[in-house]
Amino acid sequence: MTLTATTTTLKLMMVKNSLSLNLVCLNVLKSLLRNVRAVLVPALQGRDIIARAKTGTGKTLAFGIPIIKRLTEEAGDYTAFRRSGRLPKFLVLAPTRELAKQVEKEIKESAPYLSTVCVYGGVSYTIQQSALTRGVDVVVGTPGRIIDLIEGRSLKLGEVEYLVLDEADQMLAVGFEEAVESILENLPTKRQSMLFSATMPTWVKKLARKYLDNPLNIDLVGDQDEKLAEGIKLYAIATTSTSKRTILSDLITVYAKGGKTIVFTQTKRDADEVSLALSNSIATEALHGDISQHQRERTLNAFRQGKFTVLVATDVASRGLDIPNVDLVIHYELPNDPETFVHRSGRTGRAGKEGSAILMHTSSQKRTVRSLERDVGCHFEFISPPTVGDLLESSADQVVATLNGVHPDSIKFFSATAQKLYEEKGTDALAAALAHLSGFSQPPSSRSLLSHEKGWVTLQLIRDPTNARGFLSARSVTGFLSDLYRTAADEVGKIFLIADDRIQGAVFDLPEEIAKELLEKDVPEGNSLSMITKLPPLQDDGPSSDNYGRFSSRDRMPRGGGGSRGSRGGRGGSSRGRDSWGGDDDRGSRRSSGGGSSWSRGGSSSRGSSDDWLIGGRSSSSSRAPSRERSFGGSCFICGKSGHRATDCPDKRGF
Repeated sequence: MTLTATTTTLKLMMVKNSLSLNLVCLNVLKSLLRNVRAVLVPALQGRDIIARAKTGTGKTLAFGIPIIKRLTEEAGDYTAFRRSGRLPKFLVLAPTRELAKQVEKEIKESAPYLSTVCVYGGVSYTIQQSALTRGVDVVVGTPGRIIDLIEGRSLKLGEVEYLVLDEADQMLAVGFEEAVESILENLPTKRQSMLFSATMPTWVKKLARKYLDNPLNIDLVGDQDEKLAEGIKLYAIATTSTSKRTILSDLITVYAKGGKTIVFTQTKRDADEVSLALSNSIATEALHGDISQHQRERTLNAFRQGKFTVLVATDVASRGLDIPNVDLVIHYELPNDPETFVHRSGRTGRAGKEGSAILMHTSSQKRTVRSLERDVGCHFEFISPPTVGDLLESSADQVVATLNGVHPDSIKFFSATAQKLYEEKGTDALAAALAHLSGFSQPPSSRSLLSHEKGWVTLQLIRDPTNARGFLSARSVTGFLSDLYRTAADEVGKIFLIADDRIQGAVFDLPEEIAKELLEKDVPEGNSLSMITKLPPLQDDGPSSDNYGRFSSRDRMPRGGGGSRGSRGGRGGSSRGRDSWGGDDDRGSRRSSGGGSSWSRGGSSSRGSSDDWLIGGRSSSSSRAPSRERSFGGSCFICGKSGHRATDCPDKRGF
């Protein structure tokens, strides 16, 4: 059926009054007709319905059209809608105040002659009670506040003919199951009920069996597990806790392209801290449960109007946010379950538009990310942190877009100066202006691909297996660097092994100046050493320590100390700034386990043996002077055994 034919069919189904014009004028009709059509016909027939639907695909319109139509037909004329003290005929339950307000807004826009009221917690009862006393046709609200109003005898549900439970699975997730059942017990038995849910947990099925009358099941998702709206591109990026905030800012610059971004965190504290960190370079606000309702609405309105471009929110805000044109969603922490991931990501790509969602995870959580792919039925493109070149290009593009929006009448005031600059400096004048407006008045610093830290670079070492015995390990890489350039071994950052059975290779971080000096050294034959701009596939650390669905260690482990995920071998972590393991912000540090695939200088405050102190951290200043007599802490790059360097290896072949 063509779009025109479908729209015509919908028009004929609607009542022949202003309702038709109001509904047809909604732009959402054109992109959401499939879901509307699937629910519309049985709803018009008065059937009870259970619909499994994706987020952001027009559910409100689907149940709103038939109920509004029947209410209008029953009234006969508009005088019934002006009767004082009338009781509500139409009740909608929503899990969050944002979703409730969104639903009420769409109903009000579709049928302005209906009296609607939205009730939710966090605001005064007085206004809501006054509206109910005057008489209403439609009540939309959260179960908690509706229960309060029922108990206060301000809300009477004895004449409700139509009930909608929107996002019923989230009623369970936020603990509203008892309130929902109590409300349904107060409703007339004779009514039409419709239940919408992205998933069908046991409680939702039980609710449907008990309170719906021979419901029709409609699956708008299908047999496949994919529940995300089409048009959302999914990316995943491995980070550490020390690099997350720097990478986050760069991801927003490159992938949002100046548009709106929502960043989701697990905790209110994270939301505040991330918002504060981003605000140094990007206009940002936080949204979480501790913010007053008045400030919450001001923040959301300012975000909708584009007064700032990045909203950092907890999962409380992931449901029902009516924010048009969100270009990017970033999962700063992995969600607690697949459903939360779907609903977070569903804030972009709404109403048929395109959007992107980026999942930030630690390397040890990569297997959990694969599990999330299977559970949701989606596929992530694994990406590296944006390079300096990516940042320069995106920043310049955004500046150009801003310049295109300058009013022509303003340009003429600066034309003479621009002409003079061009005559003096040519295109360099324009390039300087672009650089300054992009935030690059000074040359950009190099950045590590592993930690994203400024002033560091990532090198790749490939070893010829024919010239060596044993497995390549972080320890043997340290031994190789110690023989080639001792300063590099002392300053090396994280070391990761390459996940490619065809080669023996590793990548590691060094300060930029030391890396340049290292690259000038003569590398033993059969080995290659180079600076890289993109990470190869890296080996995992072994299974993630996270239980699936509980990704944040902050709520499960004590801060710092030997119990931290970051401490190797049970040793306490040092507090050496960037390198420390086990600190409050080092939840994402990689662990080395049984010759594992990655390593980070952790700085041990108490060394267990002289053989491994070198890879535990740098020595103190009093012991940093080279000494051939002291025990060597690395492994031989040739034979893989510990206790001697490659230059002292009995198996050396022209090293």
